[in-house]
Amino acid sequence: MKTILFYLYQYVKFGPLTTYFLMAVSSILLGKYFLKFKWPFSSRTTFFMILVLGLALRIGWVFYSAHTPMSHWNAEHMLENDRINVHAIELVEKNRWFLEPDGRPSGRRPIGYPLFLAVFYKIFGVHIGVAWAVNLGLFSISLFFLYKLAEKIFGGSVALITVFLFSIYPMSIYSIKLLTDEHLFIPFWYGGLFLLFEILHDRKVRWDWIWLGLIFGYTAMIRTHAIFMPLVVGIAFWLLKRPWREIIGKIILVAIVMQVINLPWIVRNYIAWKVPILYIASGAGVYAQVNSTAKPEGNGHVPEKGDPGYSPELDQAIASGNEGLIHKISNREMKRWILEHPQEFWVMGVSRLLYFMNFNRQGGVWALWHQYYPGSFDPKRPLPPKLQKILEEYALAFYYIVFFSWLFAIGILISRWQTLTPLTKNCLLVLGSCFLFWFAEHIIIYPDRKYRFPLEPLMLITTAFFFYNLHTPKWITPLLAYLARLKKTKC
Repeated sequence: MKTILFYLYQYVKFGPLTTYFLMAVSSILLGKYFLKFKWPFSSRTTFFMILVLGLALRIGWVFYSAHTPMSHWNAEHMLENDRINVHAIELVEKNRWFLEPDGRPSGRRPIGYPLFLAVFYKIFGVHIGVAWAVNLGLFSISLFFLYKLAEKIFGGSVALITVFLFSIYPMSIYSIKLLTDEHLFIPFWYGGLFLLFEILHDRKVRWDWIWLGLIFGYTAMIRTHAIFMPLVVGIAFWLLKRPWREIIGKIILVAIVMQVINLPWIVRNYIAWKVPILYIASGAGVYAQVNSTAKPEGNGHVPEKGDPGYSPELDQAIASGNEGLIHKISNREMKRWILEHPQEFWVMGVSRLLYFMNFNRQGGVWALWHQYYPGSFDPKRPLPPKLQKILEEYALAFYYIVFFSWLFAIGILISRWQTLTPLTKNCLLVLGSCFLFWFAEHIIIYPDRKYRFPLEPLMLITTAFFFYNLHTPKWITPLLAYLARLKKTKC
């Protein structure tokens, strides 16, 4: 319990980021009090202006950042975006189907984004500018779906505030030059959620389970976090008060379609390792952070000889290099550790989730770190330390403001729950279920804050709701009147 309280305490400490939050809230309150004017543009025009702003900021960063992902295998300093780029290039130029440099089948990463990028390399040629242009297009689609989601829940005004916040969101701007799964994951996931919201709004979608299965199926092939989406679909149809037979049928059918489009990859993995692997052979990486050697922040390793939980069988599998077998045994050992240490697992899991959602400076800003690690950028154009500090502070302060506004908005929504429309309630419950399932995954998964990024634009929806509903307290007007009279008397 002390461990959980330690990580919880980080949320209530007063510091510079708290000051930024208070300044932001005060600025909004004063702006609403003194700057009362009617916005002269239509919603469509405003959205277009916000889109142009977002693209301009990202194009500016593309030209400023000195980062370029590697285009060939390198024994040192290869990170995720390097591997994505190499896999995409090899698919086009060598017809190599996700292989390691030595020719062994790779089970390291999901295939969705490299496949998508390879299509554009095939059409326009293998040039890194193509990848960055694709990312800019994906941002535009993400902005559109985020607007539609927010509009379905809270209306057009809150939706415009949401997309404005996303257009200037630092992590989205910084990451635009990275080849990372989230750029493709977000528009696919949000697009599927939008279709689900349409169904909640009584739109008749023929063969809805096929479309939902296809969208969420490819979403899970981009980032496997989306594997829980059949359950979210079930919750949506439960909220519509459909019969239990239909609800269970939708869950099963969506799950089946998700795996049907993934079937070629499942077959490939079985042929490679003689072990069924749905997406990636990540068992060893996850198990390394879910055993007695690990801490909430991670920093663990697969138990070695002399460590509690050491498995000679897993040791032999690692020595054999069979990624599928390593994955299978690691998952088995992880389940065993959880069952044998339920209290230790629970404390570490809750603490890990608190760390995952935190805003502290530990670990830095991932989008900047991924661009400026050794060998990944032009050494003639390093990021000046002072500018790096400013950019990091902007990102941390922005997330802090979003996070606490999100929490306060949740409190407001709970207090006003009975006044909300049934459609708004249903959409919020579906969105909330996505957060809960994601959090459940991150009780186990390594708490890299990069994995939090797909949630952050969704948090902006309730942040925008909070800003929109901020009103000047009733005591402000008489106080200002009193101060004015006091000043007049002194004069």
